[in-house]
Amino acid sequence: MTNIIKEMLRQTRRDKLLWLGAVYIGAMLGAMFSDNGLTTDTGSSFFGCAMQTLYIMIPLILGTMAARICGADLRDKTANYELLFGKKRREVYFGRFIASFIACFTVMALIFAIVIILPTALNGWGESLTARNAAAHLALVYPIMFRILCFFTAFTFLCRNDIIAFVVAIVGTLMCFVFVFAMSELADIELTWHLAVSDLMHILDFSNTTQGFVDGKDITVYKAPIETAAAVRSLLASFGIGSFWLFGGYMLYRKSDIS
Repeated sequence: MTNIIKEMLRQTRRDKLLWLGAVYIGAMLGAMFSDNGLTTDTGSSFFGCAMQTLYIMIPLILGTMAARICGADLRDKTANYELLFGKKRREVYFGRFIASFIACFTVMALIFAIVIILPTALNGWGESLTARNAAAHLALVYPIMFRILCFFTAFTFLCRNDIIAFVVAIVGTLMCFVFVFAMSELADIELTWHLAVSDLMHILDFSNTTQGFVDGKDITVYKAPIETAAAVRSLLASFGIGSFWLFGGYMLYRKSDIS
């Protein structure tokens, strides 16, 4: 399995499509910095603004990367040769999942670091949000990312095509967001842990603000406390549902024919 993980990570570093996606993400981050005033926003102020955009980008990034890392070799049948040459299905499946996990979490950690460090280095952290509160929100994001990655890994192996998985990652994710908004606005039903995207929206919701006055300046203060019950539900749903998708996908893949 170690060799599969290393090979997948090597292919990922050389994948031109993923690098093209990285350029797009860089452009999006540049637009965020430009729109929110990088030279004036403190780290905490920018963090609150950026997270309300990143909760949309996170599932799109994870779905795209998982589809490419897990599915490219399935579509061109390269993964079948691994089985023919003695690799076990669990090595093929979990090796690609672990490679996706490493790649995706590294990319997201880098994005979070840029969003936090750059404005903080220029303007300080500020008083819009405590560092402890920001860290708590980020800590809950990673289990949700695990849940999302488990789903797209299982789905990619079941459809055995990175292109189909990529389309589902983009279109399906956006449809889920529309569904969550519709349920909230039309039916007055607030979804949280029920879907990964709604959980992200809930955890990274910094829309509740008030005005403060610090050092002679008006600032935006984000009121985003994390309730213990909500955090527990999010963690249980993320690890429970994520594990269900991951191992359920493996069980179906193990029983499938080589094609």
